[in-house]
Amino acid sequence: MAESLSSFDDFQPATPAGARPTPLYDVVIIGGGIAGAVYADRLAGRGLRILVLEKGANYPDHRRQFAESELAMWERVWPSSQYEVTGGAFGGAPNFGLGVGGGSLVWTNVCLRFLEHDFRMRSTFGAVDGADLADWPFDAATLAPWYAAAENLMGVSGAPLPWPGQRRQPYPTPAFDYYRSSRLIDGGLSQLGMRGAPGPVAISSRATASRPACVHCGFCRSSCRIDARFQADRALLWPLVARGSVELVSRAEVLRLVTGRDRRVVTGAEYVDLQSGTRRGVRGRIFIVCNNPMELPRLFLNSAGPGHPNGLANTNDLVGRHLFGHIGLVGMGVTDQCVNGGIGYNMGNIVSLDHAVARRGQSHVGGYVIESLNGAGAGVVAVDPLGTLRGSQLKEAMRGYDRSLYSVVFGEGLPVRDNRITLSSSRVDAHGMPQAHLHYAWHANDLAVWNAAGATLTKLFRAAGAGTVHLTAKPFEAHLAGTMRMGDDPRTSVVDRWGKVHELANVVVGGSAQFVTGSSVNPTLTLVALALRGADRLVRRFGLAS
Repeated sequence: MAESLSSFDDFQPATPAGARPTPLYDVVIIGGGIAGAVYADRLAGRGLRILVLEKGANYPDHRRQFAESELAMWERVWPSSQYEVTGGAFGGAPNFGLGVGGGSLVWTNVCLRFLEHDFRMRSTFGAVDGADLADWPFDAATLAPWYAAAENLMGVSGAPLPWPGQRRQPYPTPAFDYYRSSRLIDGGLSQLGMRGAPGPVAISSRATASRPACVHCGFCRSSCRIDARFQADRALLWPLVARGSVELVSRAEVLRLVTGRDRRVVTGAEYVDLQSGTRRGVRGRIFIVCNNPMELPRLFLNSAGPGHPNGLANTNDLVGRHLFGHIGLVGMGVTDQCVNGGIGYNMGNIVSLDHAVARRGQSHVGGYVIESLNGAGAGVVAVDPLGTLRGSQLKEAMRGYDRSLYSVVFGEGLPVRDNRITLSSSRVDAHGMPQAHLHYAWHANDLAVWNAAGATLTKLFRAAGAGTVHLTAKPFEAHLAGTMRMGDDPRTSVVDRWGKVHELANVVVGGSAQFVTGSSVNPTLTLVALALRGADRLVRRFGLAS
């Protein structure tokens, strides 16, 4: 046992008389997705006994177990039908993964950095009626080295972008060439006086020692069978398990965290082996909780006990609050050229961040980004821009599929105190634990951003040569975050600037639940950068030499 962790040696977990003691680990990581894998990777090899618990299945043979099929995605997407939902903004967008590797099995690979104003929303825009804006406890410059480390870790392909705050040095592999559709979109952007550029993506544009090059099959969301893109199980967790540096238990659903005599110290976790139905316990010195932003507060609230009657670390009733996400829009512009939009990696072959911050005179704060869609990512037209069409109208519209341009727009959603995760009073899971109640309503600013984005996308498609434009009829949510808000003040936040829970001595939160605000760009790169930064803090805090 590492001497540097002796400050946790006074744990006295309750073990029933005559029972076999549960295993003791230095680090227990809950959630085997991207954030959990990064923590495991950075803490392994330092004399620690590390356990990773993941609810979903393990997929040790990607070539055999994955298939190029849009339907295959759903096996590895986090389900949402179990939640009690109010507010009208949550539709269950499939943005979170289920399985070892988590969201990296079903993500769209875009790796943009948050912009400077994203870390200073309150300072930049002031108070916004009905929202609860706050600044992050650090600025973009603080996270810059961790962004670079995250881009290197994930093997991002890209080129320097024209917008401030993005990477200036070469990416690990070059940017992809534009698809036919992207060239038309680029022309449309130029006509509107806007800039476009190849989006940085965690997909190999060239074969490397660790990954083959992308073959543009179009099925990123169904998991990459050849591992041409970053998938956290293969890239990080499997090598650790093979070396004996980490123990991995899949199909393990954690039900609650347990505190000992000291209410500030979590001593153990209770989980269910989903294959046998057996309940098990595990003891630990440090707990790193990396569930998605719905399940993480649910776990804390379900961990209520004598020392935490309102839920674990919830004295100030902030666990689960400030839920927010992107407000999404998908568009289809039908041209007179065959562009084969159904071929290619799914998102971000071309992007534009020109509207990522509100322009002078606009009626909203924050902004939106435009990102092209290809491959099965473009296949969402059947349920988004064409979702209101039926019968012959739908058939006629689909005849333009290969002649169409496709883009998604992500608008910044503002955090609202009463958009939140609580526990349902009527729904329980198979183990008798209350399910989450998810309340999420659009803020007026979210809708203003969405309307502005729709107008811009329509102009863009027409400038790019589209005679007919279809847009989603109503907004959808994407990339939920914010339910375990980060900050320096324990009175207004749940975790500190490193992700450590204010009210607990030995619990760290990973993932987008700790986000203060969400930007308009995809969240994964920031999620990884925070995990790298948080793991390095633990290494330095405990003097752990490799």
